[in-house]
Amino acid sequence: MSIDIGQVIIQIFAFILMLWILKKFGWKPILKMLKDRQQKIQSSFDDIDAQKEEVKKIAEDYEERLQGIETEARHKIQEGVMKGRLIAAKIQEEAQVNAREIAAKAKADIEKEIAKARSQLKNDLVNIAMSIAEKIVQSDLDEAKHKKLITEFVESAKLE
Repeated sequence: MSIDIGQVIIQIFAFILMLWILKKFGWKPILKMLKDRQQKIQSSFDDIDAQKEEVKKIAEDYEERLQGIETEARHKIQEGVMKGRLIAAKIQEEAQVNAREIAAKAKADIEKEIAKARSQLKNDLVNIAMSIAEKIVQSDLDEAKHKKLITEFVESAKLE
């Protein structure tokens, strides 16, 4: 195997020519393409970081809103309990007023019945006294005079 110098020189010249052509026409576009690719990847990472920050802010905002909603819910529950207590107190007060009114009405009705019973007792007493007086006297006094005499008798006895 012998080395042919002419061929080596041609291959070296072809290799240098190939390097020069690649450098002139291929290397810059490849480097530009790699640089564009690197920028695109970096841009994607920047977008991802920005989205992570945005998601973090949204999550914090939702947490604040959730705490606000919980606080508001507790406040509404406490407000409802207070309203319920006020309503219960009002109902209890109304029931007491109604009970007092019923008791007062019952007392008034009882007093009316007592007055009616006294009046009836008075009339019965007058009638009994008239009967007794009529039997005792056996006279001809008219009924109006008898009632008047008996009424005066009952009044003087103060049976009320």
